[in-house]
Amino acid sequence: MLLAPLVLSAALRDLWAPDEPRYAMVARWIYEQREFLVMRRCGELYPDKPPMLYWIAGLCGVLSDWSTFAMRGVSLVSMALVAWITSRMARRWLGELEAQWAPVLFLGFFMIVEIGGRLQIDPLLTLGCVGALECATTPARDARHATRLVLGGALLAALGTFAKGPVALVNVGLPLLALHFLGPQPDGARAPRRVWILALVVSLLPVATWAASASLVEPALWRPLFLGQHLERAAKGTAHPGPPWQNLLRMPALLLPWIAPVLLGLWAASTAIIARWKKRSAHAGLLRVGLWFWALFLFFSIIPTKRDMYLLSAYPACALLGAHALAEMLRRERIARATALVPVALFAVLGLALVAALPIADGLATRAPKLQPSLAVLSELRERHPSLGARSVIVGALFLCGALATAFAWRSGRVARWANTVALAWLGGLAALITLIIPLVDPLKSDRGTAALLAVLPQRPSEIPCYGTAPDGVRFYGGGPCFEAEPAEWKDGRFTARMEREGARFLALIEDDNFARMAPELRERLRILAEDRVGSRRILVLGAK
Repeated sequence: MLLAPLVLSAALRDLWAPDEPRYAMVARWIYEQREFLVMRRCGELYPDKPPMLYWIAGLCGVLSDWSTFAMRGVSLVSMALVAWITSRMARRWLGELEAQWAPVLFLGFFMIVEIGGRLQIDPLLTLGCVGALECATTPARDARHATRLVLGGALLAALGTFAKGPVALVNVGLPLLALHFLGPQPDGARAPRRVWILALVVSLLPVATWAASASLVEPALWRPLFLGQHLERAAKGTAHPGPPWQNLLRMPALLLPWIAPVLLGLWAASTAIIARWKKRSAHAGLLRVGLWFWALFLFFSIIPTKRDMYLLSAYPACALLGAHALAEMLRRERIARATALVPVALFAVLGLALVAALPIADGLATRAPKLQPSLAVLSELRERHPSLGARSVIVGALFLCGALATAFAWRSGRVARWANTVALAWLGGLAALITLIIPLVDPLKSDRGTAALLAVLPQRPSEIPCYGTAPDGVRFYGGGPCFEAEPAEWKDGRFTARMEREGARFLALIEDDNFARMAPELRERLRILAEDRVGSRRILVLGAK
């Protein structure tokens, strides 16, 4: 049941930007071109990530005639396994009650609902990293058992490095270092130091072997694979830059609806860390989970590069912290008013927003010029789907019913009833939202429509340049030989040369803002054959006059 929103999200929509179309097209290129070592994005070198996700997702695509749902199976399976591992860690570190609730919290976090049904690298990365932590911290019966556990964790860490590179060692290494220096004495036997050195080699060997082999085939890959895509990117922060406090501001919303118990658990864990620092007794399990969370949170807050999904490997720790706080409430049969009212307020706000969304949009249409692009998308959506208003009201009513049910459960004084009501209300509301609203929004978020426009045109050019719009989704859905081109081509003669070479077959895709910036004499040689809307952007299909 907890996986239902993730499965529905994966099944009921096409590939959505920014990452999914690119990942899908890279995976498809591997199998269609039989080029497994050097990855390419629409023909251009793609040095950004190791190939593990693309190999697996591409294989799922080949076996399913390129079903996006099948390709997203990598993320769905990864999140289900991480939830299971989180429950095992909760049972070992905290208790049976925490083990029951940790997967409920983890799969309920808004971050997991959003990412878990997408074709993304980070769910697979998280599976490798959390699995490695589970193996490395499991009590061993003897030295031989400890060696097997450490090497098993190294293989899982290798899965993480083969999915996203050396950042996997950060997600595994920092918590282990924090536990080594500040954590309680490890339970059970310990593996020899040489085994840990061997584990480090094992975790890096597969990705290093692939990177060296790919670079020997394509020398242009040496610098990005061994330096540019991790050390240089993290140090410079040119990709996705953000201030140090960005995670602090954004993460609470991504932990809804369980943010209150997570904060209570984090406070208890931080208190345990301080007690340990002062050489006083502390709850060993809370100490371990707190060190795990803070090690990752502080690192990813300090580095200049910021994205919400970079912290995905810390969300199991958040689930453990929240489960502990919730279990303490259940044991005492008492819940604080502020904690109880957070999900009530969340469901009420979501319900009211969905019920009143279209009337509010009508009121803002003339009063908020800055919102005009978004309102134009909503207006077009209403024209295409007259049932949008009724569907929005239905989903909003479900969330409002969830708010009332959660409030009554809290008033009854039964913590278990309140917690179950929160989980079920959130699950039902999200499932309804994804089922009723997402299929209507999907055509405006997908490149499938643009690909269909290109497919019916009589021109059959050898290449279709894309200016200001990504080519991946259009090409994945059969829109022709699209590739990403630079607006600089308009001035250096490459655009004109391509037009003359293709002649009457010429086609190009361009965002309307880019078309407006094109030189008038160049625009005079072009005609708009069709147009499509992707989100708030208008995409024009250009042909030669």
